[in-house]
Amino acid sequence: MTGRPRLQALDARWLLVGCAIAVAGFALTAWAAFDVTRLHRLDARSLRALSAHRDDTVGHLAAAIGHLGDPVPQILLLLAGIAIALSRGHREAALAGAILVLGADLSTHFLKEALAAPRTGSTLEGGHIYDNSFPSGHTTAAFSMAAAWCIFVPAHRRPLVAAVGFTAACLVGLAAVILHHHFPSDVIGGFFVAAAWACGVCAVLQLCTSAQESQSGSATFES
Repeated sequence: MTGRPRLQALDARWLLVGCAIAVAGFALTAWAAFDVTRLHRLDARSLRALSAHRDDTVGHLAAAIGHLGDPVPQILLLLAGIAIALSRGHREAALAGAILVLGADLSTHFLKEALAAPRTGSTLEGGHIYDNSFPSGHTTAAFSMAAAWCIFVPAHRRPLVAAVGFTAACLVGLAAVILHHHFPSDVIGGFFVAAAWACGVCAVLQLCTSAQESQSGSATFES
């Protein structure tokens, strides 16, 4: 046994399947949001219903929670997570977590520009959703950070970190809709981007760790 960070409960093949499912889920969400009239109307109705609370207490709470997805908190969380991984001597975990977060965030940035298009229901009195709102950057950032922290921390801390991190990520996504910053489909799309990167990075980390353990075992046997 070694001290390398390995997510032993998840097989790399299943992680790659999860990555493929997330990519397919993103594509289906984008298609539904832009090209399926009935589903887009449902998207707009859900937006109106949730954003009706943006000027009351719920809206104030949503505004506070939504800031968790802002760049400064995200940078601080990423640096703290990397520091934790490095303090444990797990450079691979630090690198994997950083790649996960940065890769997901950059992907969302480029997808926003590539998929930018006007959608009906985006305008509300006192607010307007931009054409490049799909997928939600705040949602992507929150979910990818939650997944990265599951890599950064020791295995026995992962259940607690996952519970707190993914709950916070769900609230960030909900806040984006309540504040009339995003359609619900934008939030779902942001989740799928983060999920694809999380599954892909964890699969590569698993494969690399398995290969290193095999090489180590072979070297010990030959000596």
